[in-house]
Amino acid sequence: MKDFSGFKKANYGEKICAQTEGGVVCFDPDSMKKVVGTEKMTYDEYLDAQIRSLGQYRSYFEMCYFNFAMGFQGQIERITNNYVCFERIFVSGMFSDGDMFEGKEDHVWLDKYGFESFQVGDCVEFSAEVYRYVKTGNGKLIDYSLRKPEGIKRIESYQFPSDDKLLKQEINRIICETCFFSKQCNKTFCMLNPKERKSHQRQMFKMITQNDET
Repeated sequence: MKDFSGFKKANYGEKICAQTEGGVVCFDPDSMKKVVGTEKMTYDEYLDAQIRSLGQYRSYFEMCYFNFAMGFQGQIERITNNYVCFERIFVSGMFSDGDMFEGKEDHVWLDKYGFESFQVGDCVEFSAEVYRYVKTGNGKLIDYSLRKPEGIKRIESYQFPSDDKLLKQEINRIICETCFFSKQCNKTFCMLNPKERKSHQRQMFKMITQNDET
């Protein structure tokens, strides 16, 4: 979707969050109140910032924001006076229909509160609130991050899913969303012919990897 003018006009002022190919756009004017940094923005500026941000923000945090975050794990990369930085955050969440998802976000900063007793290199797990904020480094964009961590505890080690596993998970999710059996499927057992499903997986894997190379 390249021209958002019609999309914006059709949903303007509605109390909805509309799904697009690049992510979610919240049209509810009240949703601005939950975004850090929108205090001086107009409603139109808020919508335009969301549209510019599509496909550029932390997508797994977004998935947690609109669904359910089950927990986070990470290794502390850097500690300053007020913040800790995680080289990578492992995300575990659940969709509203009960399906689970896993993912990762790189280079995440959190408030140091709660992490005072930890050191660089420590691996920890915790729960946290996912929130939206205005990022101003390269124009006003809307992104997602974590705050108010709770239940922080040190763990011996953690292991992220491989990139291949995450890619296959995303491919399977897209196949399920676009499948003509989607309204009849209970999301427990796939109703597609196994050969047909594998064919779809191979085609999408090839398409995605080719796009990454270009």
